[in-house]
Amino acid sequence: MINSIPTATLLMKAGRHPLRAVRRLMETARLSRLSNPREREVAERFLSDVFHVDARAIVEECRRSEVGAWMQRRHAELEEFPGYRLGSTPTFDLETIYSLVRALRPTVIVETGVCYGASSAYILEALRDNGHGVLYSIDLGNTPDEPPNDFFVRPALKDAWRLIIGDVRQELPRLLAQLGQIDLFHHDSLHTYEHMTWEYETAFPYVAPNGALSSHDVRIITSLSNPFQRNPFSAFCERHNLRSVEARNVGIATRGKN
Repeated sequence: MINSIPTATLLMKAGRHPLRAVRRLMETARLSRLSNPREREVAERFLSDVFHVDARAIVEECRRSEVGAWMQRRHAELEEFPGYRLGSTPTFDLETIYSLVRALRPTVIVETGVCYGASSAYILEALRDNGHGVLYSIDLGNTPDEPPNDFFVRPALKDAWRLIIGDVRQELPRLLAQLGQIDLFHHDSLHTYEHMTWEYETAFPYVAPNGALSSHDVRIITSLSNPFQRNPFSAFCERHNLRSVEARNVGIATRGKN
């Protein structure tokens, strides 16, 4: 696992953001009850059925690539930045996102929420392996004591990346109107019920008929005051009658019915 964090670092950051730390502990306990082999099987079956690919072979291809070693090195260098935030996307979820992009073979992807670029890195690796495609990413930007947004993105992949720094409430509608149609929308920005729902509803009309909408943190707690509230991703999929899957902490939805 590339996301192991020293205990001293966890305690320091918990003291700085106690409510965030409480929520993360609750989420970790919730996710720990899930079986990775079972969750992998669920993701692979969905991708294989929907996109007519061998999703298991795609995951193995990802694991044989150089992206894993690159991410290991970059994670080891995070300690050089005292302000870095906890919560980088776990390897399991990154492999699921990679597999989705390889299976869908999109030309235009829009994602929200970059942080240090872990998801962006895997999306760009998949686009390179597909041989085509462009990723548009929107993020508020990082503070001077944090790693930059492109920290996890290999330099060789940046030609296919368009990074937009700004408020997603302003930038996302503007970008979607400019692009007209996209093949994949991926959410990973502010994780409140209201904001996640707003992003899904804003982006979905622009997703091509054979495209997909995906989201990270579909099993997180969006509100400490209502920890058992249904996640907005599943509510959105039900409202729009979408074919969907939730595998560990990633959700994928397409227009085909379940």
